[in-house]
Amino acid sequence: MMRALVVTAILTFVMAGPAGATRLPQAERAAINRTLDRFVNSAVKRHDVASSWNLVTPEMRAGVSRSAWDRGNLPVIPYPAGGTTFHDWTIDSASATEVDFELMIPSAKSKSDSIQFNGTMRKQQGRWLVDSFNPSATFGGGAVVGPHDFTAGSGGGGGKGVARLGSVWIAVPAALIAGGILVVLGFFVFVWFRNRRAYRRANLRPLEPIVVNRRESEPALVAKERGQADG
Repeated sequence: MMRALVVTAILTFVMAGPAGATRLPQAERAAINRTLDRFVNSAVKRHDVASSWNLVTPEMRAGVSRSAWDRGNLPVIPYPAGGTTFHDWTIDSASATEVDFELMIPSAKSKSDSIQFNGTMRKQQGRWLVDSFNPSATFGGGAVVGPHDFTAGSGGGGGKGVARLGSVWIAVPAALIAGGILVVLGFFVFVWFRNRRAYRRANLRPLEPIVVNRRESEPALVAKERGQADG
């Protein structure tokens, strides 16, 4: 009985430890909600992008000018997020000044599509600001796209986008490689036949003329045969 109580107490302590470590005061969570709502509605949706400049940490916007940010060149991928509030995020880890979280955002274009972001919030000068906001997976159409499918975009802010490689980009190089191999093989076959013909021509000798040597008695024999025929 005592052993069972000890085991139960240990399990309770182990399970309660992580939960307590990721627990946030309600006021702090509400402050993060306000920042995330404004950030997603502006930076992610690309609506009034300029208003999201003051919602991120200086580290997140490092290397991006204010004018480039306002033009939409920011390190956040665009997504047609559905809704205006985004409070269903879960905590990965939390401290007094930093929170790592996961947020699932539905698509405004399709009920079956959604995207998951991994992000970090930092508290600086009493305000919760977005320090990172990166896609981790997309869902929809029976397919799941993971983090390895996201590559740097062409925007000046180092934004990220989904890399999609069509089958034509695989078929065309394969066809070119196969065509090159066939051309090389055809060239070698042509050279082999040409050399073989040249070799045969070089070894072909003309026939020697047939010389018939008449014997001395042949003219008399021919005259005799003609005389018998006339008689």
